[in-house]
Amino acid sequence: MSAKSCYYDALTGRALPGAPADCWRVDEGQARAYLVGPAFFDPQINGFAGVDFQQPELTREQLEYAAMELRRAGCAHFLPTVITAGADFLEAHFRRLAELVAASPLLREAIPGFHLEGPFISPEPGYRGAHPVQHVRPADFELFQRWQRAAGGLIRLVTIAPECGNAIPFIRQAAAAGVFVCLGHTNASSAELTAAVAAGARLFVHLGNAAPQQMNRYDNIIQRVLATPELLVSLIPDGLHVPAPALGNVVRLLGAGRVVMTTDAASPAGAPPGRYRFGHLELEVGSDRVVRLPGADQYAGSALTPLAGFYNCLRFGGLSADGAWHAWTRLRGLLFPDLRPPALMLPLGCD
Repeated sequence: MSAKSCYYDALTGRALPGAPADCWRVDEGQARAYLVGPAFFDPQINGFAGVDFQQPELTREQLEYAAMELRRAGCAHFLPTVITAGADFLEAHFRRLAELVAASPLLREAIPGFHLEGPFISPEPGYRGAHPVQHVRPADFELFQRWQRAAGGLIRLVTIAPECGNAIPFIRQAAAAGVFVCLGHTNASSAELTAAVAAGARLFVHLGNAAPQQMNRYDNIIQRVLATPELLVSLIPDGLHVPAPALGNVVRLLGAGRVVMTTDAASPAGAPPGRYRFGHLELEVGSDRVVRLPGADQYAGSALTPLAGFYNCLRFGGLSADGAWHAWTRLRGLLFPDLRPPALMLPLGCD
């Protein structure tokens, strides 16, 4: 006869008398112990379960399918992320996304906003990542407002490089308008990072990604961000973008209170190996689950799921269970304090 399961509050460690009603459960077996806490939040999802959020022909059915698969991976709320593209495309695409969300109760529940990553980023190779260089441009708040109107006010995060033209005034204006400003795809100096923080920037996205393989060993964007304590920092805990030993080191240096976790998932996440689309790019994913441009070593998004990312935080990310859970839910509390996520129940051990 199997032992009775035990249940613990993931954020406090306190024992619970039993499983809460209407709790999401991701395993189908009988574990000895379960953690229970608010379902995860991911601020950076480019696509999921074979669905590419960058495609202009994206349908309601595709977006709903991706949202349901993210629910199965423990994520109740997420921000569809749109990357660098032409100005007219971004206006049309945000309008389309807003219409899809408005037409679907499921999507209205799962998607509280959008994330615009670019086009106000560094054009330098390595720092630019997979963003198309022809559409990288100086910051333009009037243009951003045009996209925001098309999105029905749903662009809640924007990622910008502090060294791009007009960046500091843009950050100040966007923050004043209630947009959560992130820094990324950048080779900003320490002074530029400090100026961006003073203007209202609050988060650095996917540290260790969008950086060249070869950099000065001491004076580089990773070291500069670590030395800017006012910034929260998001990390991709897949063991690839930041290898396992380095991830634990970075988490310890940051401190658990500065860490935000994201998948930065592209369309191959939650899908089998094969070839997929990511905007203008074709992606290739093998059995190793590494997302690459065909024939190249460059990463282009990840195939990580939130559920796998949580367990990676425990396995090699240097975080306790409560620290990892906070890292996967922290931004929702800052951005959408009125959202009430369902409870999620995760196994800690199996018979």
